[in-house]
Amino acid sequence: MLRHTLPALLGDLTGDRPPTPPRGLSDLLAVAADCAERSGARGEVPHLAQIADRRGSSRLVSQARRLRSTLVAEVAA
Repeated sequence: MLRHTLPALLGDLTGDRPPTPPRGLSDLLAVAADCAERSGARGEVPHLAQIADRRGSSRLVSQARRLRSTLVAEVAA
Protein backbone atom coordinates (compact mmCIF):
# COMPACT_ATOMS: atom_id res chain seq x y z
CA MET A 1 0.00 0.00 0.00
CA LEU A 2 2.82 2.42 0.81
CA ARG A 3 4.41 1.69 -2.56
CA HIS A 4 1.36 3.31 -4.16
CA THR A 5 0.91 6.14 -1.66
CA LEU A 6 4.48 7.42 -1.39
CA PRO A 7 4.98 8.44 -5.05
CA ALA A 8 2.03 10.83 -4.89
CA LEU A 9 3.21 12.39 -1.63
CA LEU A 10 6.86 12.58 -2.68
CA GLY A 11 6.03 13.88 -6.16
CA ASP A 12 4.52 16.99 -4.62
CA LEU A 13 7.92 17.78 -3.06
CA THR A 14 9.96 17.79 -6.25
CA GLY A 15 10.71 20.86 -8.32
CA ASP A 16 12.60 24.11 -7.96
CA ARG A 17 10.68 25.40 -4.94
CA PRO A 18 9.21 22.40 -3.14
CA PRO A 19 6.53 23.13 -0.54
CA THR A 20 6.79 22.20 3.10
CA PRO A 21 6.38 18.41 3.43
CA PRO A 22 3.07 17.22 4.83
CA ARG A 23 3.09 16.57 8.54
CA GLY A 24 4.00 12.97 9.34
CA LEU A 25 5.64 12.19 6.00
CA SER A 26 8.96 11.38 7.66
CA ASP A 27 7.12 8.96 9.97
CA LEU A 28 5.48 7.34 6.94
CA LEU A 29 8.90 6.93 5.30
CA ALA A 30 10.20 5.36 8.53
CA VAL A 31 7.34 2.85 8.50
CA ALA A 32 8.00 2.10 4.83
CA ALA A 33 11.70 1.54 5.58
CA ASP A 34 10.82 -0.76 8.50
CA CYS A 35 8.47 -2.76 6.28
CA ALA A 36 11.03 -3.00 3.49
CA GLU A 37 13.76 -4.12 5.90
CA ARG A 38 11.58 -6.80 7.46
CA SER A 39 10.04 -8.10 4.24
CA GLY A 40 13.10 -7.89 2.01
CA ALA A 41 11.23 -5.70 -0.47
CA ARG A 42 13.25 -4.43 -3.42
CA GLY A 43 12.47 -2.04 -6.23
CA GLU A 44 12.08 1.61 -6.95
CA VAL A 45 9.69 4.22 -5.60
CA PRO A 46 9.13 7.17 -7.95
CA HIS A 47 10.45 10.50 -6.59
CA LEU A 48 12.21 8.84 -3.63
CA ALA A 49 15.67 9.46 -5.09
CA GLN A 50 15.03 13.20 -5.44
CA ILE A 51 14.21 13.44 -1.74
CA ALA A 52 17.06 11.14 -0.67
CA ASP A 53 19.56 13.17 -2.73
CA ARG A 54 18.77 16.44 -0.97
CA ARG A 55 21.38 18.07 1.20
CA GLY A 56 21.04 18.01 4.92
CA SER A 57 20.08 15.59 7.61
CA SER A 58 16.42 16.30 8.27
CA ARG A 59 14.37 13.32 9.36
CA LEU A 60 12.58 13.36 6.00
CA VAL A 61 15.85 13.14 4.08
CA SER A 62 17.44 10.57 6.39
CA GLN A 63 14.39 8.26 6.23
CA ALA A 64 14.23 8.66 2.45
CA ARG A 65 17.89 7.62 2.28
CA ARG A 66 17.23 4.67 4.58
CA LEU A 67 14.30 3.48 2.48
CA ARG A 68 16.20 3.90 -0.77
CA SER A 69 19.23 2.00 0.50
CA THR A 70 16.99 -0.80 1.77
CA LEU A 71 15.15 -1.11 -1.55
CA VAL A 72 18.35 -1.34 -3.57
CA ALA A 73 20.37 -3.49 -1.14
CA GLU A 74 21.71 -6.74 -2.52
CA VAL A 75 20.48 -9.89 -0.88
CA ALA A 76 23.29 -11.67 0.97
CA ALA A 77 23.89 -15.17 -0.31
